Amino acid sequence: MDDHDAPARVRALPSWMLNRVAARASRIVADRTAELGATRTTYSMLAALEEFGPASQADLGRRLGLDRKDVSSIIGVLDRDGLVHRIVDPSDSRRRRIEITPSGLVLLERLAQAIELAQDDLLGALSIRDRAELARILAALDGR
Repeated sequence: MDDHDAPARVRALPSWMLNRVAARASRIVADRTAELGATRTTYSMLAALEEFGPASQADLGRRLGLDRKDVSSIIGVLDRDGLVHRIVDPSDSRRRRIEITPSGLVLLERLAQAIELAQDDLLGALSIRDRAELARILAALDGR
């Protein structure tokens, strides 16, 4: 349904507007990360590994809310591309932990810049103060 086809009472609903903006944000971020041959999930996974250190695939999946099979295939691609590598878990030599590589750190920084540009694309009509207020409101809605 095109936004202009929706009834005015629907278009006025905050939930309707949030969904529309979320869809637009998703497209913008996908386009910006695709320019680097990556995805939003690539960014999230590399950011988690950089911030929290090596983790099992299961831990990464839980942290990011991803299905176990999806994590496995994504890690396979990241490993193939030299962005992460699997290391032996010191507490259990049968398990592997995923660790970000120096190349992964470089891509993470490039993706962070692309994501920042995506934020500007999305929020360009807002002042710095309005952006901060929006972030505060969204965090409250998200229960933080």
